[in-house]
This record gives sequence, structure tokens and C-alpha cells, in this order.
Amino acid sequence: MTITVDFQSSGKTLYTGTTFVGYVGVLTGQRPHAYTVSLDQRDKGEWWMNVLDALVGGTHAITGFLIRDTLGDASLSFSDAILRLAYQPLIAPCYLIVGGVKSNEGAVITRDRTGALDIWRLEAFKERWFLVETNYDHWGPPPPSDDRRDPAIKAMDETGRGNVSAPSLFHVLSLPPVLNNKTAFTVTMSASIPELYSAWIRYP
Repeated sequence: MTITVDFQSSGKTLYTGTTFVGYVGVLTGQRPHAYTVSLDQRDKGEWWMNVLDALVGGTHAITGFLIRDTLGDASLSFSDAILRLAYQPLIAPCYLIVGGVKSNEGAVITRDRTGALDIWRLEAFKERWFLVETNYDHWGPPPPSDDRRDPAIKAMDETGRGNVSAPSLFHVLSLPPVLNNKTAFTVTMSASIPELYSAWIRYP
């Protein structure tokens, strides 16, 4: 079961997160007027290495816990959050997509267990006004059997930067094959307009 939770103190929302019932980490979330973070799976290495790191890794964090703790730290700026998410050792490879509130504050962090392999940054005033991450390293070709990247890029180009909104992004994320039967949930969010945060259950 998927839930969205407002984490509050004295009636004020410190951050919002979407996760699964019974799981105490956060998979996707936002800190209002600061930044957003979303987790994407990266299939690299052996599954048993993840288990081993979880059991004896020591400083290797569980990714959902790292996202939760990062969103919960009021002292962190967008740049600080990027550094923490990029270099804290993790028990499993992943992609971490981070969005801020200023121009060019957007990045996809490609992670292995020890640190960032790549930080792919938004260049809003150039051609790179959006980034698309679909579970594969952005510098390599997507597999022909699961090319969601190219349809997403095509849909974003057709939308145009002047027409980007929460509904238009939801439309792109709802197009097949961008949306498939492995999509657990979809979240649209903007740290600069926190009330736009919305989550939809897809394939629970």
C-alpha cells in the first residue's frame, strides 16, 4: 500500500514523502521551498551484495533512510543535499533525481554503493532544459526491449518549455511505454510550490 505523509512539527510541515506502509524510509519527497528528491532503481551488481552491505556494511546507508534524513535536515541547501546524496555510501546502486527552486537547480545522481559515478546537471538556459531518467545510465543507449527514454524525450519536446505544468508532466509520465506495469506510483511536485505535491498509485 502506497501512502503520502506530511512530516510535521508544531503543526508545520517540514517535508512530505511518498512511501509504502510499514516502511520507515522515504522513496520520493520534497522539502518545501528547498528541494525535491526521487529514487529510481539501478540494476547493477549482484543482489546478494546489497544484502551483505545491509548486514555488515557499517556506514552504508539504506537509500530510503538517506532520503528521509536529508529531507528532514533543515540546514541543507540544494547544493548541500546533492553532496550528501552523492557521497554517502549506500547498500545498493540507484539514481537520485533532485530538483531545486532556482534556475539550473536540477540533477540526476548516478550512484554505486560507494559514491556518485556521475552528476548530470540541468542547464535551463541551454538546450538541456529538462532531464529524463528511466532506470538506465544516461550516457549509454537504453535497451531496445525497454526504451522509455526516447518516448519521454519526444513527449517533452512536443510539450515545450513554455507549456510545462504539473498536468502536462503527469501526461508525459502517463504515456506508454513511459508508464508500464512496473511503475508503482507517480508523483508530481515542485519545491517552490509545495501545495502542488500529488501522488497517484499505478501498479501497487
